[in-house]
Amino acid sequence: MTGYKKYLAIETAACYNFAPLIKKVKDELKNRNPGLEYETLVGLMYKNLKGFSINNQTFEYDHQENYLGGARWFVKCPKCGKKCFKLYLPKEGTGRERLYLCKICHNLKNASSLMGASKKYQKVVKPLKKLEKLKKSLLKKGMTPDKAAPLLDAYDRIEKELANSSEYRLWKFQQKHKSSS
Repeated sequence: MTGYKKYLAIETAACYNFAPLIKKVKDELKNRNPGLEYETLVGLMYKNLKGFSINNQTFEYDHQENYLGGARWFVKCPKCGKKCFKLYLPKEGTGRERLYLCKICHNLKNASSLMGASKKYQKVVKPLKKLEKLKKSLLKKGMTPDKAAPLLDAYDRIEKELANSSEYRLWKFQQKHKSSS
């Protein structure tokens, strides 16, 4: 268990995803200037994104040309300069810098990586996540019976495995009786 203290789960850090911001700026620029040339758009993107800050922290951006045209935009980690889509801000009291930095600079790991070896994660959390993902897929508009059949089979199989799992039954019992104690 000593390895667990070495890392901070991503769940304990605030995350800012820059993709929606970049898309919004790009869409606004295209709407204001419909016939905008690509090179001009890139220059205006840099100029407009430069003014964005969180907690008085500003960021640098970069783009990478796509082979089909257009570009993919990234925010640069202020510490290492790595291109990222998301930057993280650890909670106070963690002993880490209170700046938005990449996962590597903050030495963050996903919670699932920290729990991956535990029986509870393998037998309860992971199957429940799969069920949720299957449920979302099944509830999408335009789902046909042909497309749904393999998804429903997988859903039923996972439900049966959970019903036979002693870890899941214990977890479910604890959830049910947690409020009464």
